[in-house]
Amino acid sequence: MLIKKLRQDVLEAAHALRTYGLVWMAGGTICARDPESGLIAVTPSGMDYSDLSPEDMTVVDLDMKVVEGRYRPSVATNLWTAILRTRPELHAVVHSHSPYATAFSVIDQPVPIVTETQANWFGQPIQVARYAHLEDDHFISAPVDALGDGYAVLLGQHGPITVGETLHHAMERAVTLEEAAKTCFIARGLGDPLVFTPEQAQRSFDYYHNRYGQR
Repeated sequence: MLIKKLRQDVLEAAHALRTYGLVWMAGGTICARDPESGLIAVTPSGMDYSDLSPEDMTVVDLDMKVVEGRYRPSVATNLWTAILRTRPELHAVVHSHSPYATAFSVIDQPVPIVTETQANWFGQPIQVARYAHLEDDHFISAPVDALGDGYAVLLGQHGPITVGETLHHAMERAVTLEEAAKTCFIARGLGDPLVFTPEQAQRSFDYYHNRYGQR
């Protein structure tokens, strides 16, 4: 079985989406690239993850050609591979339907940076890509453009995408984004949330990724 460990990691991340309340039933997608081979493991389309095993994760290349696997990959594999192609330093994409982050996409409003943890992981507000159906011409270009050099984007009227250099980072961002969106929602009920300036957010991001911890 090709990239066995990565397929196991992808399946475990898919289970974690449900554990953290970010998806339900067969929702959400996990996609991760093996830096050495360039092969990509992606969750299959429309299947409940609780019934799957690592070999059920589909392996594709960057051109979406199925290399190994019995099931069709995520229907949005064209978007996931486009993100990985545009951002070669990244190796993981996580898509969820987490309710608070999705609520911001429904009102077409970016998620501002309101907590230091959020600043640590994103360094900039999370933008909304205009709504696109899977068959629309701008289905790929809109979210790729809205993502830019950031680490998350909200698909219009759909849900968030987070990315990372590793699958762990992309998952951490998925959870952090939902918690930040929830915190912002609660804070707005109490008053006007304080929002990080671009300089504050970038300083926090730089510190966390370059000087924090056992470095």
